[in-house]
Amino acid sequence: MTKKLTFSLLLSILSLGLLLSQQPDFITEKYFPDPDIRFNTPTLSIEEERFATYDEIIRWIEDSIAVHSYAQVEIIGTTPLGREVPVIYLSNGSSAGKIRIWMQGLLHGNEPAGGEALLYLANRILTTVKGSEFLDNMEIAILPVANVDGYIAMSRRSAGGYDLNRDQTKFADPVSKMIKKAFIDWQADIAFDFHEFQPTRREFSGIGTKGASTAYDVLFLPSGYLNIPEGLRKVSRDIFQREAELALDEHGYTHNFYFTADVSGDEMILNKGAQSPHSSSTSYALSNAISMLVETRGIGLGRTSFPRRTNSSYVVANSFLESALLHRDEIQDIVAGAREATIAATEEIAVLNEPLIYNTGVNFIDMSNGELITLDLKIRDAENLTPTLTRPRPEGYMLEGSCIREAEILSLLGLEVKQITKRKRYRVESFVIRKYEEAEAEWERINTVDATADLINQKKVFPKGSYYLDLHQKNANYAISVLEPESPNGFVSYRVTPTSAGDTLRVHRVVK
Repeated sequence: MTKKLTFSLLLSILSLGLLLSQQPDFITEKYFPDPDIRFNTPTLSIEEERFATYDEIIRWIEDSIAVHSYAQVEIIGTTPLGREVPVIYLSNGSSAGKIRIWMQGLLHGNEPAGGEALLYLANRILTTVKGSEFLDNMEIAILPVANVDGYIAMSRRSAGGYDLNRDQTKFADPVSKMIKKAFIDWQADIAFDFHEFQPTRREFSGIGTKGASTAYDVLFLPSGYLNIPEGLRKVSRDIFQREAELALDEHGYTHNFYFTADVSGDEMILNKGAQSPHSSSTSYALSNAISMLVETRGIGLGRTSFPRRTNSSYVVANSFLESALLHRDEIQDIVAGAREATIAATEEIAVLNEPLIYNTGVNFIDMSNGELITLDLKIRDAENLTPTLTRPRPEGYMLEGSCIREAEILSLLGLEVKQITKRKRYRVESFVIRKYEEAEAEWERINTVDATADLINQKKVFPKGSYYLDLHQKNANYAISVLEPESPNGFVSYRVTPTSAGDTLRVHRVVK
């Protein structure tokens, strides 16, 4: 391919992306008009067509949040570019019997509506009767701008170039570590992460006359990952998502499940749901918290429909608090049961899973004429998984003394990892790597690994300084999700634990 042809092809692709990122006024007016609400939030209180600066957000938090006696603003760390990251903690006193809720926005820096909505929510909690009722029953932590450097650059990624919502098992970026530590320290019972999605994509260019747009205001992304206790998965969908959908209906906002698209020939397949421990919807649930990721229509729209995007995020966030209030006793029982079951360490490990596949109708908007198009599409549903590789849950794992980074990450995830003080013999199942394949394309600065292992049962002596991880603890589901070598988002896959074909992995299962 000549340089001239390559440049022309690149220009065509960029032009297509630019075309698809625009939303004509007639579509905005027909489907996505702004609500008749006046917001006092950092961006929406500005008359200019721009987003609030970092300094303006900090001043707003100081003037509108920190002045209240029930609010405490804590700096959880500093980004690589030297910016402080604030978390807003809301409490009216004693925490006895209260639900603890974590909410965050702007993990991707170019998705500002979630952060704006959470600041609006925080102010409403502190200034309304309903907010007082919330604080009588719950304590709330709000991280409004998780990716500060990315927000300032209006970039999805961090200043280090990482996608922070793909970095929650390898922790390559210091901001990921900072956020996870604050979350683990908070000991949340419920966690919500607010994002925005791109409504027009290249995959939709063949729909309609000149391409199409997703037709929804809000998309929901609970996790179907089978190593999350079933009760947590069920309540996230059956209570929090269902009741938020009803609230959106009342306000005239449309909604559906979150999906990404794959195109193969003339067929488009949608991927529904989540099962990846490297992202928040699954990662937070592995701490035995109810978890949900929410996507609002927004990427590529600039300030277009920003009041609507902010309000739809707020409606969902407020509904989540209403649900927590209404179902408080049931939620506390479910969370407690999940933690007890994890500590008991009896459930088997789902190492690999396959999603259910079926067809369903999904709505799109023809970008040329604004007509609504419903397509019957094949769905890969990660909210309905069947395990294809399972193993009994061990008593624990032994990590050889060279596993320093693994031990640090496990500790960051809230697990107690002990170094043994003298040599000790354990009966273990050791992994012998039978297949080891590196991906050709680089992802997040690594070539991920697809590995398969055989287990050998042996008595093995571990020297002083080796690490023992007992699985009889609350956050043990993190460990089983990263230490089994076949795990798609685990330590072998992400090269935290180096190995190769024929090696005995330096992580061992301690059998009962």
